[in-house]
This record gives sequence, C-alpha cells and structure tokens, in this order.
Amino acid sequence: MKASVRLILIFIVSGVVTTLLLSWIIEWYKYQNRLVPVESVQELYEDVIRITENVYPSEKRLEIVKQIRSAYKDLNTYSKRRFLPIEVFKIVQPLVSIVGDQNFRFAPPVEPVYSVLPFTVTVIDGRVIVTTSAVESIDAGDEILKINDRSVSELIELLLPFTCGENYQIREQQLVQLFQLIPEILDRKRHSVGIFYKQKEYNVTVKSSKGENEEKEVVVKTLTAMSYPRESSQYPALPTRYPFEFTREGDVGVFKFGTFSLSGTTYNSYREFLSNSFIHNRDLKYVLLDLRGVTSRDFNIFKEFFEHFVDRKTVVERYISIINTAYNVGILEKYGVDFKQTTDELLRIKFEHVFEPRDPVIKSDVWILFDRYTSNAALDFIYTFKKLYKNRTIGEPTLMTINHTTELSSQFDDKAKLSMIFPSAIISEDVASGTVLEPDYRIEISTQERIEYIKGESDYMYTKALEVVKSKKIKE
Repeated sequence: MKASVRLILIFIVSGVVTTLLLSWIIEWYKYQNRLVPVESVQELYEDVIRITENVYPSEKRLEIVKQIRSAYKDLNTYSKRRFLPIEVFKIVQPLVSIVGDQNFRFAPPVEPVYSVLPFTVTVIDGRVIVTTSAVESIDAGDEILKINDRSVSELIELLLPFTCGENYQIREQQLVQLFQLIPEILDRKRHSVGIFYKQKEYNVTVKSSKGENEEKEVVVKTLTAMSYPRESSQYPALPTRYPFEFTREGDVGVFKFGTFSLSGTTYNSYREFLSNSFIHNRDLKYVLLDLRGVTSRDFNIFKEFFEHFVDRKTVVERYISIINTAYNVGILEKYGVDFKQTTDELLRIKFEHVFEPRDPVIKSDVWILFDRYTSNAALDFIYTFKKLYKNRTIGEPTLMTINHTTELSSQFDDKAKLSMIFPSAIISEDVASGTVLEPDYRIEISTQERIEYIKGESDYMYTKALEVVKSKKIKE
C-alpha cells in the first residue's frame, strides 16, 4: 500500500515537474524568437538614413542626416547582441525624433506579454488625465500627479525623446501610449523568462475627479497588454468621439467628425450617413462642421461632404513639393510628373482640388470649427475652404503648420516588430515657414476648459462657436 502511494506521488510530482519544464521551454523558445539581432537594428538605422536622405521632402535633409549620424551610438558599444523590440524602439526612435516631424516616427511596439499600467491617459498642457482604468482605485477623469515618487513633469521629460514633432504640444499628444508602457520603457531593468506573469506594484498619486478633488495615493499592479482591454471594459471610461454624427440646433445643422478613413465598410456607412442627413434636413440655413481634433489623412472625407454645398464645378489650386527621385515615382505620377531620372531636386508642383456638385445639393452657409489639434487632410480642407469663403471659420490656431508633410507611407520591420511612418511630400503654399492655420473668429480656451471637454462635462468652444454663427445669422 505504501509503495503504491509512493509511486502515485512520484508519478504526480514527475508530471508536475515535466509540465512546468515543458512550459518553461516553450516560454524560453518564444522569448528567443522575440529577440532582434544587432544586424537588424543596424539595418533599421540605415533605413532611417536612406529615407531621410532620399525621400524626406526638405531642403535641409542632408543636414538632418548629419545630425542623426552624430547622435547614433555604435551598436558595438552595447554588451548585448540581441534586443527585445521595445529596446530596439528605445534605440532608433530618438534618432528619428531629431527630424522634428510628427509624420516621421516609429510606433511603439506592444506585445501581448508587455507589462502596462492599469490605466490609460491623455496629456493636456502637461496635465495627465485618466481616460480608461482597469482598477477600482483610479477612475476615468482622475488626474495623475506622481508615479513611484516621480512627478508627472519628470515622467514627461523622460518620455519626450521617444516622441516626434515640431514643438512640445505636438509631442505631448504621442505620450498617450508611452505612459501606459512606463513599466517597459522606463522601469524594465532586465528581462527574464517565466511561466507565470509577475505583477509589479506602483504607487500612484492621483487627484480625484469626484467630490472635493482631493489627492490620494493608491497602490496598483501592472497588467499584461493582452489582458488590459478585458479588465478595463468592466469600468466606466471617458466619452470618445464617433467617426461622424449629426445634430440640429434650430436651423443650424451640426456635423461632428472624428478621425477615420474611408476603408472597408466605412465608406458605405459614411455615404449613407451624409445622404440621410441631407435628405431629411434640406431646409437647413446654416451648417457647422466640427473638425476639432481630427487628424484624418484622407482628403476625400471632406471633399465628399463639401460637394453637397457647391452648385457648380469648383476648382482650387494648391501646391506640393516632392523630391525628384526614383524612390518617389508613384507619388510623382500621382501629381502628374513624368519621371525620367533622379535629380534629387525638391520639385514644387501645382495640383487642383476639384469639387463637383453632389446630390442632394444643400443651399446652406457652411461654417467650420477647428482647434489646435486639427491636422493633416482636415487642415488642408479648411485651408482650401478659406480660399473660397471669407469669415467662415471659428476656433484656435493649429499646432500643425499649413506647409506640413503629407503623402505618408509605412514600413513594417517583421524582425523588430516596429512600424515606421514617413512622408514623401510637403504642402508648399506661398506662406512663410512655420505659418499655422488661423481661424477668422478666434476662441480663447483654458487648460481647464480643455479638460472639461475631454471629460464630457462641458464644451466651451462649441458653445462659443454656436454663438458666433447665430450672431452672424441675426445680422444678415
């Protein structure tokens, strides 16, 4: 009897040990497959140099290349010969950051096994507001003040090298994902292979969004990137903007757009949305198009909307600059340039935005509301609109300049699991370098009012914009 019990115990223990050993071997194998050889990191660096030198649409691109080369740290100085994707990101992204263009950067890699903070944030003028949470002790809308005795300003300073942009306010928009990856980007000292996920504790000082806005210190534990969506879905989040929606304020129709692209089934949904909105509201006298925060890169989104308000063919001339190189053959042909040979000249090319009447045509006065975060194709559309109509835009100056880079391409490195976006062209209007888009009617807005808007508590800018439209309506 004792012998049989002993055999059973040995069998059970052996099974457990074998299972754990096999699990560890599998995890070790996965870990080894995630590692990026130093040669691949070197190739990424060379890609950055090649794109900057041959594709990036700037007269100063060779100077930028020199700056990148001087900042590059020889990989032979590293003790390791293989790196995890997040480590590769920490090597190459600061180099791209030298370019100072929000449209030229690496996206931070996010693998399922990464440790992340149990909340996401948005950053507004240096203040960090929680947008979603996966723990009871921190609510959406709370303000983060400290994480493990490091103030928010210190954390921002540490994370800024991993962002890209012409100024701080542009760069702080890219801190959203980086903040949640603090355990990997800033705090991971060494990587190890394990069967079970080990949570790490963080002391977080927050200012509650409820009651008296009191400060409190809470202890939270990290989650894996894979588990965070499931865990956070159990708790309330701050409101998010829909891709497109319509409301009516008397004889003023308000179209609110978010950031989206006309891919897949979205195009049909968008066309149906526009048709239904216009068919059932033909009597609109005024239309307010709200493009705050819109960063869409597809000009057709706005073209298809605006064509419902033109009663004849309308043509607006624009200018764009592209380097005359074999790397840009497709982009050059798109803008009517017959490529013959590489000259490396930055060509200034005239092109046209053509608007054809689209049924149903609505005879309404169109106004546009935008804010400092409006960029890319949305900014291009507003600039084009301002060429046609005077005194019809409301909001605040954009952070992105009128002559901004465009025609973005992406390149994914399968070994490093990194995606790089880069521009092949730059808008080239006759405006001074660094000129931003200015509204006809400017609305001053405070940081606190921006935060209240993000939380869905109030919308100061929208209220003021309606007042402008209605006051002009009365005068007419």
